[in-house]
Amino acid sequence: MNQIPAIPDDPSVERPIVVKEPSSISLSGPWRFLSDINSAGIDEGWFDPGFPDSDWIEVEVPHTWNVMPDYADYEGVAWYRKTFTVDEDITDYHVKLHFDAVYYEAQVWLNGSYLGEHAGGYTPFGFDVSSLIDKENVLAVRVDNIRLPTRIPDDSFDWWHYGGIVRHVGLELSSKVFIERQVVTAVPHITGWDEADLATVSTSVQILNTSSDNFEGMVVADILDDQSGESALNETVVQRVSIPPGGRVAVELRAEIQDPRLWHFDHPNLYRWSSVLQLSADERLHGKEDIFGIRLVQLENAQFILNGEPVRLVGMTRHADSPEYGLAEPAVFMTADFDDMKRLNMVFSRPVHYPQDESVLDYCDRNGILLIPEVPAWQIQESHLSNESTKAAAEQQLREMILTSINHPSIWAWSVGNEIDSNTPAGRDYVRELVAVSHVLDPTRPVGFASFRLDQNQENDASALTDFVFMNEYFGSWHGPKEALPESLDRIHELWPEKVVIISEFGLEAGWTSARWMGDTSLLNNESYYYIEPGTPPDSEQVFSIRSRLIADQMNIFRSRPFVVGAIFWTYQDYRSEMEFKMGLLDQRRHRTAVVDVLRVQYSPLREIEIDIGEVSDGRQTAFVQLVTRGPVDTDLPVYTLREYAIRYSIMATDGNLVSFEGEILLPTIAPASDWNGEITWEVPPDDYLVEISIVRPTGFSVWENRFDADGEQLD
Repeated sequence: MNQIPAIPDDPSVERPIVVKEPSSISLSGPWRFLSDINSAGIDEGWFDPGFPDSDWIEVEVPHTWNVMPDYADYEGVAWYRKTFTVDEDITDYHVKLHFDAVYYEAQVWLNGSYLGEHAGGYTPFGFDVSSLIDKENVLAVRVDNIRLPTRIPDDSFDWWHYGGIVRHVGLELSSKVFIERQVVTAVPHITGWDEADLATVSTSVQILNTSSDNFEGMVVADILDDQSGESALNETVVQRVSIPPGGRVAVELRAEIQDPRLWHFDHPNLYRWSSVLQLSADERLHGKEDIFGIRLVQLENAQFILNGEPVRLVGMTRHADSPEYGLAEPAVFMTADFDDMKRLNMVFSRPVHYPQDESVLDYCDRNGILLIPEVPAWQIQESHLSNESTKAAAEQQLREMILTSINHPSIWAWSVGNEIDSNTPAGRDYVRELVAVSHVLDPTRPVGFASFRLDQNQENDASALTDFVFMNEYFGSWHGPKEALPESLDRIHELWPEKVVIISEFGLEAGWTSARWMGDTSLLNNESYYYIEPGTPPDSEQVFSIRSRLIADQMNIFRSRPFVVGAIFWTYQDYRSEMEFKMGLLDQRRHRTAVVDVLRVQYSPLREIEIDIGEVSDGRQTAFVQLVTRGPVDTDLPVYTLREYAIRYSIMATDGNLVSFEGEILLPTIAPASDWNGEITWEVPPDDYLVEISIVRPTGFSVWENRFDADGEQLD
């Protein structure tokens, strides 16, 4: 990416240090849009402030043109223009123009001046525009969504290449000396399962001086409990700092928290590292806060250990895709999907093949989902993997993903690709090089990649070079007969007995038996395959039944292999693709299938739930409840201790609307392979009624719920 230099080349330009309160200006919202089919925009000056754009289409950014009927299949070049006014005096500000993501390549002009370009459709970038910003401004962005073999993803991927300014755009204003970024590392001293008596927090505070003055000041840092806002330290951390004009320094700070509140998917406790850059004790120049969590993930002896407890976890993937928005989904839409996935007992995910929107990462931090983000290197062949341009593109996006997202506690590992030719020399070189880059950028997290070459000849796969085995498996369909799955898993464990295995994808595509995939489909009409008759509608009961059987069968196989510590279903919803894959629990418009309930039960941490509602006595009725948790950890999946779970119950009218009474019982800590027996009692209302009973996580998401009539008959 090319950027405007932070300091003008002319040394006579004065850029003094002036105290300015940090602020931001959103540039999302109305823009002008026009396709550039003949790539004439540059020659015709579409970036020029005076270029007439009144007849261009008005769109709302974030935006992708492929949701517009006239541009649904358009692959090519298009332009966006925005005229905006800056009302405040910004003479003494540092001003950064920031894009959260533009798919795929963006070239950017401000007020007719070329700022630079950025390639890669899912990572943020920006430009210093301090010397160019004015009261009246015109911003122009040339975008292309063209698929090329040297890009990441390359020209063969099978999710939609939604072109456009697909995420938020804005201006960030600050003093000319400012905190550029912070990297927070928190390490707890574990004293028991999910317990710690101390946490050491180390932070690198990177400060940039874009002024023409020497900066002499201090950094004052604190750690705040995100929920209460109170300091978690006995005293703030203070360090003097000196930065020459145009200089950049990294200030290394350290603090300790006594009795820290650990981050866990069932209690995602958060802290904020707050750094304030000050000229003196009374002059605040710039401040920055970064969310972080305190947790410890260890991969030891083929176990996944979270905060000292061996656990086995489950989840699913989700493409950032919808018919209404394409890739440019609003936060409220993403939140609705992730709320639903949490209700399906998801606590663990490789979200999909590319870096996620910041709102997704923030959601997972606050609601409890462990993530393995991935760069979009999908099914890249050996000839492309050996291409230096391809590797450079992958490394650039890997760097941007890690440096942008490194503080999120929900992220516990990184993935450098998916389904590449990992059993070739070029594939092994690619994995080796990108794993090394990841470890340099972030020494605290393990690194893997999603391999689909582990069905046979596993010893040749680049999984040997990673910190854990990440396995896409489609036995019973693409990868071969059902019975080969246990054999493959056992061979993997034999080769790398110390490594955990995570199933990065499993599922069933409704049309996989067609001749375009397997040729002679007569070979598949037997008990070794999850056979679907060619031409069967993907939304039919037959497909749902077979897919449900696959989930049950394969979850049982995973459970029997204790080194399989995680399983991720492909996929939450159907998405737009040229191959028209249909593999979702929901269709593209979020209509649910019968498989949803099957997966939810398989993913529940409770193996058994029994509710027995007794007779009415003295105007009261009692429900006797028995819960049995999954476990032990070496024979079941998912498995983890239930802490601060609750039973909630509501008494309501038979129309289901009027709640006449609500209650909650906090459950004790329930270990894996344990049971709990208890009862709940309520006053019987005068009219006929229903009772709704649910088991709820401390995050508020239900693990299970059902309704009963007054006679104790289950209704759902």
